[in-house]
Amino acid sequence: MQLVTLRVARYNVPMKSAALLLLLAALLGWTGCTSPASAAKHYKQSYSSFDQPSDHATNGVTPAGGGVIPAGCINFLGADVSQVLEIYAKVANRTLLCGRLPGVQIVCKNNKPMNAVELLQMFDTVLAANGVVIIYSGENSIKAVPLNQLQGEVFPEIDLPWPQLPLSASPMQRKVWLKKLKPSTLIPVLAPLSNLPGSLLAVDDEHLLILRDYSKNVREQLKLIEELEQQAK
Repeated sequence: MQLVTLRVARYNVPMKSAALLLLLAALLGWTGCTSPASAAKHYKQSYSSFDQPSDHATNGVTPAGGGVIPAGCINFLGADVSQVLEIYAKVANRTLLCGRLPGVQIVCKNNKPMNAVELLQMFDTVLAANGVVIIYSGENSIKAVPLNQLQGEVFPEIDLPWPQLPLSASPMQRKVWLKKLKPSTLIPVLAPLSNLPGSLLAVDDEHLLILRDYSKNVREQLKLIEELEQQAK
């Protein structure tokens, strides 16, 4: 079994998955461990890459121990993808669903302190770069899908303003109703900003443009659409 190096203070400690999860549990105080007072305020009990600070009781991190992961704590040196997904599910406090995934080895390190949401965004990006995409389903589960099998998968509908979308490879969908421009005329303009195949769909009769891509790409597409709509006569 591949080992994962987790940097704690000044030490590099090789650990198997179970030990790694236990130590991360201590650092994060795992999501879902909210106090009765915070539960009464209807804060989210799970985490996603799209969460905003107001979604959680403590600015996007878990209440126990502050939940901030120190710089260099996550230091994967060829970790098996299943180990990374196990940690991902724990941080997100969600059920993990997955089928057969590519047997890739993950290498990544956090060079600055991160909260839970930032860690998920980092994992989204490094996993996608290795051919594994994380799709959120409701508030309780995530699905790990091979990059070449995304056709037909349902991406979460995210309605955040474009400046609040994360610059990460987090799949999402966005419906845009245009006021001035014809949707189909924007397809060739937006295509260079697309990453996933079939990510742009125009419905001219409804003045509707559907974007299905990574958050970082949708963010840039929405920014451009806003500029073009403002300039259109």
